[in-house]
This record gives sequence, structure tokens and C-alpha cells, in this order.
Amino acid sequence: MKLKQLIIVLVIILFPFISFSQAIQYTIKGTVNPQYNKKIIRLYYTKDNDEKFVDSTKIDNGRFTFTGKLDRPVAGKVTLGNEDDGDRIDLFLAGGTVNVSTKDSIRYATVAGGEMVKAYEQLAKVIRPLDDKLINGLLFYKQMPEGEAKKAYIKKLMAGFDSYRFQKREAIHKFLAENPDSYVSLYFLNKNSPQSLLNYEATYPFFDRLSERIKQSPLGKELEGRLLTVKGKLTGEQFKDFVSTTPEGTELSLKDVVSKNKYTLVDFWASWCGPCRKENPNVVKTFNAFKDKGFTVLSVSLDDNGSKWKAAIQSDGMPWYHVSSLKGWKEPAAALYNIRAIPQNVLVDAHGKIVATNLREETLYNKIQSLLN
Repeated sequence: MKLKQLIIVLVIILFPFISFSQAIQYTIKGTVNPQYNKKIIRLYYTKDNDEKFVDSTKIDNGRFTFTGKLDRPVAGKVTLGNEDDGDRIDLFLAGGTVNVSTKDSIRYATVAGGEMVKAYEQLAKVIRPLDDKLINGLLFYKQMPEGEAKKAYIKKLMAGFDSYRFQKREAIHKFLAENPDSYVSLYFLNKNSPQSLLNYEATYPFFDRLSERIKQSPLGKELEGRLLTVKGKLTGEQFKDFVSTTPEGTELSLKDVVSKNKYTLVDFWASWCGPCRKENPNVVKTFNAFKDKGFTVLSVSLDDNGSKWKAAIQSDGMPWYHVSSLKGWKEPAAALYNIRAIPQNVLVDAHGKIVATNLREETLYNKIQSLLN
């Protein structure tokens, strides 16, 4: 192949990644009601290093403009007032011009721009109402006077937080399935998967649906690297057997449990662990659905108080195998699996192979369902 032809081919191959790897220039042009003249409007977004960027300008003759440079596309928002309690609209900065237009409140503005901006607006129609409901609820809470009513309100608000997370995650996954070649799909899959909550089993199947063009972008490679890291060194290895003590005082080995079932979830928890107790209903649901198809659970407690351990088992309705040496963080079984935080779990098949780790929420149910149905 001649040099000129080779250059042309390389340009064609590399062109899709130019906007992902070079600094991009953005412009936001806003048209608002002249009643806002002389008021300060602010732009917020978070950079790659988690540093928060803030810019501000005055509205003049019903118009405002922001310009700047980014290393890669990012979601941001413009607000009248403060970031948390101001009149606001979120938007996507991906190079080029974003037009924001409204005759009323900023939150009701029409946002228009290039391909990524249009894609973001499609997703925002679903997730914006979810975010607004939560944010407005928190703002209302902040304004309430101290007292029992305020305590009851925040308790009710937080009780609905799991539903909010689930609905937002489902909206992002649906959008991704319909738009696998959109950078917006990758951006929000990554944004909805912070390192502290990243789960390989829950996230990788959706990452894998993305087009190769998107996967090979810098952000795509970063997310894939994080996913492979949290996949865990144990997946694919043989289980490590241990013997510990049941609530009745008898000895039980993991080997005995594994040999009698198609799949065994080794679940590390403790009665004093809030996130563990919150996760227990998900394990109960999965156990009840698949216990007759060859699935069981062996819970290993990091308790040091036998009475509290047994009371939690009874209270949470956990009718499966339980063991603990009642040595707290010095639990030998936990040390064997290098457990340094809970809840954590490993899923072992009948041959003793670890097939997955840290299955939580609906991911646990879906994984067992896929294996046994």
C-alpha cells in the first residue's frame, strides 16, 4: 500500500476518536426572559480529576454566553442562583455550540446542539424528572423547621432512594441498548458506576453492548480497566475450603455445602453491618426463588456476639446455612478470602469453581436465574 493510501486509511480509522482525545471547544448561547437581566447565571461541571469547574456571567438583554475548553465531553448545568437550590437546567458539552432558550424558568428551557447534545436530551427526558423529584425533596427538607416532622420526612425520602437509583439505572440501560454507538451511553454508564459501587456482573454486560468505536475511546478503555479490576482475582479459581461453627454449635465445612448444590453463595456479613442487613432481603428473595433448583447460601458472619448474630438471622428471615467463629474481623474464613469489607460474596458451582463475586441487588437474582433456567 502506498504511503498516501495508508494515510487516508488511518485518517478514516482514527477520525471517530479525534473528538474523544483532543481538547474540545464549547460555546453555550442562552436566550432567556429579559426579567433576568443583570442577574448572575452560573455554569457547573466536574472535570476528569473530579475538580468542580464553575463559571459565571451576567445576563444582558435577555442573553448570556459561556465559552471554554474540555479534554472530553461532559454533562454540566447552568443555574440562576446557587448550584443546589437555583433555577437550573442540565446539558451536555461535547464541542460546538449548545443553545439554551426559554421564556420562563430556566428549568423549562429548550436545549439544542450537535449529535451528543440531542442524544443527551433524549435520555434527559427520562432521568431529569427523577433527578428533579429527589433534588426538590432534599431542598424542601432543608427548609423544614427542626422537629419530628422533619425527621419523618427525610426517613420517607431516603426510603425511596433505592427506587430512584433503580429507575435511573434502568433508564440508562434502556438508552444504551437503543444507542450503543453513542458516547452519551458510555458517559452515563460510567457516571452511574462509581468505583465504590462498581460491580462487574451488573455493569460489564451493558459495557459489552457498546460499539467498538465507543469502547476504544479513552473513557471506554478506562471503564473497561476498572471493570476488570473489580471482577476480582477469585473469579475462575477453585474455592478455598474452610470449617466453621453453626449457630447450633456444630462444625460445617464449605465443601460439604458445595457438594450438595449446583450453586452456593458464600456471603460474608455481620449483624452490626447496616449495608449487609439492607442487602439481606435481596438474598432472601433469590434463595426462595431458586432453592428448589439447586441454589443455596452459606453465610459467614463477622460477629463477635453470638446472641446478636442469632437474633439477626431470625429477624432477617435467613433460612439457610450459617457459620461464624465469633472472632469479628479475625474470622478465619474471611481472612482466607481476603475479605476487608462487607457485604461481599462469592458464587461457587458444584465443581468448586468460583463463577462470580460480589453479586448484589437484582444482579444476584438475575445471575442465578441465568444459570439455573
